[in-house]
Amino acid sequence: MKIPLNEAITPLVLKAVEDDITVIDTDAMVNSANTAMVLGGSRSVASRINELTEGRVESILADDEVYPKPVPLGEVCVTEADILPCSFVFHLSTHGNLQEMVNAANKLGEKEELQDRMQRVLLNSIKLGVSNLLRECEERHLNRMTMPLIGAGTLNLPKLLAIEILIGTLTTQLLEKPPQFLKEISIVTPESTIFDFLKDYLDTIEIDVHPEEESDLIMNGGPNLENFSLPVESSVLESKDFKEEPTEMESASPQSVAYEAIEEISSLKKKLAEINRKNRNLEKQNKEFSEETKKLLDHNRELEQEILLLNRNVMSPQEAWSRSDLPLPLAYAQDILNSEEDPNRSYLNSITAIGIVHKYFFSLVCAEYKAAGCFNREINELLNERFRQNSITDGSWHWVGLNIARAFQDENKNGNVIENIVNIWLQEDGKWSRFSDVLKKLINLRNEIHDPVGADNSRALDWLAKFSPLWEEMCTLSASLLNYELVYIDSIQNFLPGERIRYAVKHLRGGYSVPQSGTLDLVEQYNPEELFLRDPANDRMLALSPFVVYEYSQVTNSREAYCIDHIQHSRVHFRAFRYAHFHYEDHEGVGPFFNDQ
Repeated sequence: MKIPLNEAITPLVLKAVEDDITVIDTDAMVNSANTAMVLGGSRSVASRINELTEGRVESILADDEVYPKPVPLGEVCVTEADILPCSFVFHLSTHGNLQEMVNAANKLGEKEELQDRMQRVLLNSIKLGVSNLLRECEERHLNRMTMPLIGAGTLNLPKLLAIEILIGTLTTQLLEKPPQFLKEISIVTPESTIFDFLKDYLDTIEIDVHPEEESDLIMNGGPNLENFSLPVESSVLESKDFKEEPTEMESASPQSVAYEAIEEISSLKKKLAEINRKNRNLEKQNKEFSEETKKLLDHNRELEQEILLLNRNVMSPQEAWSRSDLPLPLAYAQDILNSEEDPNRSYLNSITAIGIVHKYFFSLVCAEYKAAGCFNREINELLNERFRQNSITDGSWHWVGLNIARAFQDENKNGNVIENIVNIWLQEDGKWSRFSDVLKKLINLRNEIHDPVGADNSRALDWLAKFSPLWEEMCTLSASLLNYELVYIDSIQNFLPGERIRYAVKHLRGGYSVPQSGTLDLVEQYNPEELFLRDPANDRMLALSPFVVYEYSQVTNSREAYCIDHIQHSRVHFRAFRYAHFHYEDHEGVGPFFNDQ
């Protein structure tokens, strides 16, 4: 079952606070610091501490004998608070310079892209850091701790995603090892919009709890009284004061009793006939109302679809990519492009964005091919072989998608949901479309980067100047693919008139908000706990598994959208769209593409 977050971790409370963290009365204040323990930065918590204490805290941290440098990522240096309104300041080592971060990433191996390895470094730092912060509080018997949004500054995490990761990491560790002394953790931000999201997130997030034992009454929804009956002996009225005296009926003659009984029965029959007549009328009216309701629902649905189609026709491609209801992966790609001003970090984010759009768009092509029955055995063998190798690169996704599109073209087939799937990727003569060509150019551009760390700002700016027009053209050419939404079906809620089924669903819209829960009334029956691509204009649904799935993440303690990465032996490896986090599922068969016929 699911319960609110703060109920799951009680008696400890996680709370949102809108304020300057340096003015809050607390036992321990967390400062996200660099490995050199230099309290610098622009408008950062560290610079504020340095300003208020006139450099005294930084002088303490500069002692290499007490705090050897560089401080390992995830470790905590503890100092007294000086004039700050707390007992201790916990300086958490969360980042080094770019070269240090790359060195840490390289220690993880070289099979993944650099930006993916750097994200893993960040996640590992946050996970270890949170564990060490909680340990320091317990060792000092502290009751209160205030924290900024770890990772949202120099570490380059978008703030809303930083909220999810920080809260998810805290929740995981608090549930695994409940603290004895710590009673309150305040997550602080001075920004009102971020505070609003943070507070809403803490209020709405729920944790899956699986109690070992529950009463039968609760599990079964209460006692079943449908076939309940009293024992025969208990149905007899017994009383010490009961006096056995003859009733009027007993004193009357048998003949008069019979006549009265016949009259009573006749009267009851008339009443019963009248009730049956009224029931038939009500049933007829109910049928008429149901038919009228179905007509109104169908008409309303037609009007909604007309509005959607009209909006599609009047919305420019630029407007399509700037709207707030983009499918979650694309919303994240767009957001990280606007989250960083530093040129070197900006083009690392651009590489991530290129990877996301390739994974998302070509996964849809794969899902359409699977829905069509994987009709080309030769292509099936080629595709399965590629998925059994190492991680699918952007270039490989491009190759997979175009092979499938060409198979659709050769067989003169259309997609189930994305009907114009061939025209998006190929021209009539079989050559690449402009959209395919632009995506390929983006891949070639990212392959120009051999040493992102060694690039100076001017070189990075030159690269971004070539990237921006290509990305803008990609946005223009992909506008039709933004008309579809990602829908996760939670459960079947009800069966409606007109052979429709009401589903409880989650809409994966926008990059970071908690998925919007709602209902969908559909004709077809779909499996719960699966992710679909839906065309709102006609209610067509495309099952996305096993290419895109929506599964539980231990990092955010909620479901996350994952894309298939590769298949190894009997295991499918999935990679989250939003950061370098993985999910695994058991797998039977040679690959995702096979023909049952």
